[in-house]
Amino acid sequence: MGSHCQKNKVSQLCESKKICAAADRKFQVFYTTLDQIYHGKYPLRNSTTDINYQEKFCDLPYVPNTAWKLWFSYLLGYGAKYYSYLMLRAVTFMVWKKYFLQNPFSRATRKCYCREMLAHCGGKEPFLMVESVLHKGPSIDNFVSALVSDLDLDFETYFMEFEKWKHPKSLTS
Repeated sequence: MGSHCQKNKVSQLCESKKICAAADRKFQVFYTTLDQIYHGKYPLRNSTTDINYQEKFCDLPYVPNTAWKLWFSYLLGYGAKYYSYLMLRAVTFMVWKKYFLQNPFSRATRKCYCREMLAHCGGKEPFLMVESVLHKGPSIDNFVSALVSDLDLDFETYFMEFEKWKHPKSLTS
């Protein structure tokens, strides 16, 4: 299989993963919002079944007399922490974009990441670690921007850098 054909297949695979990504992200925002509402001020004024934000956040309408929330097991075990999925995705993308996008195999970048993030083994507040790696404190605007950018990442960037990755010289920079 030629190099062009391989790049085309990889490009198609990457693009196919984007097909439902925006809808999935909207559902994640919906689940996060619902989790925060359910674990917010007590007691809830209504039954959890009566609280319906689905149509506000999702393109799929609520089907009356259904209890889809029963399968959403994260509502019980996480205790208002479901939002951490979106935060993790945003922070991961910000770090990836800043440090690893151009050369994921850079030894210098890997050492910096290990020193700033991994070396603390829970001994440093996560917010402070992210702040030191990104050289700025994470904010809601940064999170939203990262989540949107993550959906729209141009995978051609990977192909432009592909030739560099194949050569051992680039791995030592």
